Parts: sequence; structure tokens; C-alpha cells
Amino acid sequence: MENAHTNTNSPKISRILLNTQMIADELIDKQWTFLLNSKDRTPSIHSFELYAGQSGFRDGVIYILPRGRAKGFPVDRYTYITSENIFGTAPHIRNADRTDQELINALIDIFDRYHQMEADINSVLVCNGTLSDLCRVGIRYFKNPVYIHDSMFTVIALPEYKEGMLQFERFEDGNIHVPLWLINEFKFDEAYHETLTKREAGIWGKDQFPRNMRSLYVNIWDGNHYNGRLLINELDSPLKPGQFRMAEMFGEYVKIIMHRDQQPQKHYTDYEDTVKLLISGQTPSSRDVRAILDILSWEEEDSYLCLKIRSQNQALPIRSDSALRSQLTVTFPGSFEFFHEQSLCMIINYTKDSRDVEEIKSAMASVVRDSYMYCGISYPIRGLYNIKTGFAQADITLSHIEDTKDRWLMLFGECALDYMISKATQDMPAVSLAAPVLIKLRTIDRQKNTDYYNTLRTFLKNERSIPKTSEELIIHRTTLQYRLEKIQELIKLNLENADVRLYLKMSFKIMDMVNKEAV
Repeated sequence: MENAHTNTNSPKISRILLNTQMIADELIDKQWTFLLNSKDRTPSIHSFELYAGQSGFRDGVIYILPRGRAKGFPVDRYTYITSENIFGTAPHIRNADRTDQELINALIDIFDRYHQMEADINSVLVCNGTLSDLCRVGIRYFKNPVYIHDSMFTVIALPEYKEGMLQFERFEDGNIHVPLWLINEFKFDEAYHETLTKREAGIWGKDQFPRNMRSLYVNIWDGNHYNGRLLINELDSPLKPGQFRMAEMFGEYVKIIMHRDQQPQKHYTDYEDTVKLLISGQTPSSRDVRAILDILSWEEEDSYLCLKIRSQNQALPIRSDSALRSQLTVTFPGSFEFFHEQSLCMIINYTKDSRDVEEIKSAMASVVRDSYMYCGISYPIRGLYNIKTGFAQADITLSHIEDTKDRWLMLFGECALDYMISKATQDMPAVSLAAPVLIKLRTIDRQKNTDYYNTLRTFLKNERSIPKTSEELIIHRTTLQYRLEKIQELIKLNLENADVRLYLKMSFKIMDMVNKEAV
């Protein structure tokens, strides 16, 4: 019996990997000339690095060999790209007549493009998208029409029709089909029957029916069962060698969605609804939670950062900012985004993300700044079932930002003290919670033109450092010592006591709040 806590049908998110041919295709689009050794048919490259004489190398990386500095690089073992004529038996691109900086910039552009496609595909999978949604991603990548038909020639995904494609027929059942005349031709076409045996991508050429275009095709196999075909029509852009491998990857995603849609009991969990139940403090079914964990490859007890993002311009709905959402997906791969309470919400798996909180904040800073957004970020929260607390923290932080408007991005810890004070002052006037000695010092300052209030505040802020306090106040140390002695006579508190100091610091914050409200 299947375990009720597992959902084996949830699609797994995977990375888009490249080979040297795919990279070369992009360079050809840039009108570069070079020599290519592309024996790495299976895509395996996930990033690039600049070779700087290091001894440690990694598989899955294409190394940039700078001009005149390639000595020592194992050209027979690791993939590389160089402007020089350096021959090795490993897959490589050489004789690219470009500067090192141009090589770096080109690879940045290429990987950004593929990461964007990866983000778009993952969004289709996570958001329960359709085969047509997947084809739309394919159209942007292949720059040609993309569609899918099943084993009975019924068109099951056709997001966009262009002049030059087949003239499909609509049958009485309402479905769109490949024309009957072409189906009849295929029945007797040995070349077509030969294509039905292929497991890899292939070309259906102009010398074959219907003779109006070339098409790149991938058969969709489920074991030994043929489920249909993904087709890319060569109408707007020439097909490229590297696209064969990418078409095969798309075929795997087609199979994932077909599997999901063909389940006898369709359990199309709305993942956003499940997360929203968790945020509201309700408990969704363990099956629904397990579905999210499976599709994102998360663990229930991982730590999570919760983020809420809103537009600085209330007249501009954040839902319309697709560029922002795409950038977030690329910057935080494997994160989960959804809309809730006029905000774009994000969950980042802090356990799996290699960055610390400050690095994540830094990565988020440029995104929200350039998009004119505000963003509040929670503390790391242990366990998916506890994200209610995380989003409460993110919401408090975002509200604080919107009230103060002096920052566009903040961690909960940066406003937690203000929040605690605001909660503490809900039941009584704020000034009644502050240490009375501060009111006493401020009154004396006004009457005698002294500066005891600010001196004590600066002294505590600088952790009772005489040099730092005197430097900030721009007074001599002897003068500072005299003031502190007078302050001690007036307040009669033991500043050696950590609790006393903490209470005074909080009292200064409360006094700031009182002064702000008075204004």
C-alpha cells in the first residue's frame, strides 16, 4: 500500500544543464567564430569559472582560460573556453577571437538566459501549469512554434498558431487534430514509422510530408508506451544542434505533466492554498504538505526564511511585475513565490541555500531597489509548519519599513525591539514605561543648558567606551568624565548592572517614540 504521507506523482524540480554545443549555439548567434570540440553530448555544465592557476577543479564547470595564463590547466580532463588555440581532448571552445572580458560577459549572458528558462519551467511545474504553459516557455527558448500531440494525433498543447504551420482540423468532439489526410499518409510512410522507434530528438525534413517546413521532434515515451510527440517547427529561427538536447529535456518535462494529468484520482493540490493555510495557522492535510516538500525537494524540519514584498507605489500592483518575479526566481532558485494580501510572498529554504542571512539580504537588496519595492525578511524559522511565525515577522518588518520609509529592505531583527516596545505600550502610555531618571535628566538639560541626557545615551550606545563617546560628542575625555560623575549623582543607578543598562537603552527608544508622537 502506498504511504499516505508521500506523493510520488509530484514533479521534481531539476536544473537545466548545458553542453559545449549549446554554448556554441549562443556564441554563433553573437556572430562569433571559433573552433568547437563537442563530444559532451549529455548536458552536464551548470556554471563557469575563471582559471587563475588553481589546482582544484570541478566537473560540471566550463573554465575560461585567460590569454597567456592557461599553463597547468588539464585540457584533457575539464571543459574549457579560450581565445587561444589550445587543443585538448576534453570538450572545449577555442580560437574565439575575443578578449577575456568578452568571454566572461558572453558566458554571463548565456547562463542568465538558461537560468531564466529554468526558472520559467520550474514555475510551470510548481504552479501546476499546463502543457501549453510549458510550450510557451519553449517558444521563448526555441524562437519557433512549439506544440504537442498525443498518440492519437490529438493536439493537446498549442499555445500559439502561426502562419506556415499545419492547418489543424477541429473535430465534433471539440478537440484539434492533425489533419486526417496527413494521418492517412503517415499510415503508409515507412520513414515516419521509423521515427516512432527513436528515443532521441530528430528532424522531420522538407523532403517528407507535409514538405512545408522542417520540424525538430521528440517522442514522449513512458517505458515502452508511446504517448505522443513534442514538435518545434522551424519557421522563425533556424534550428541549432544544441537544441536537440534541449528538446529532449523538454520532452521529459512533458512526460512529468502528462503523468500528473493522467492520474485516475486527480489530486491537483493548489500549493499556494496549502501554504496559505499554514500561514493562517490552520493545518492542511499531511498529503498536501508532503506534495509541496516533494516537488521542491525540501524537508519538513528544514529552516525557512519568509519574505513579503510590496510596491513602493500603491497604485502599481505587484502582481503585474513579471520582470521582478522572474528575477527573484533566478536569484533564489528553488524558492516558492505566491501572492497573498496584496504582497508577493517568498519562502526560501535556508537549510539548502548556501548563503547566510546577510548574503541573502544583499542579493535581495538590488532586486527590490531596482524594482521600487519594499521587502521584509523574517528570522530563519525551523519547520514548514511554523511559517506562520515567519510571515508574521516578515509582515511586521514590512509594515515598519512602510511607516518609516527610511529603508526599502530590512530583517526582522532590525526592528524587533521597536515591535516589542510598541506591544508593551499598547496597555499604558509609553512615557510611563520609560525610566523616570531620563525625564529628570532632560528637564535639567532644559533648565541649566547641560547635555546630560545625550551624554548618557551616547555613553551607553558606545558600550561605556570613554574614547568612543568623547570622540562622538566632540569633547575632551576629562569633560566627559566630569559629566558622567554628575550624571551618576543625579540618577543614582548602577551602570555596572547589565539589566539596568538594557532598561535605560529601551527607555531611550521609548522616549524617541514619545517625541515622535508629540511631533
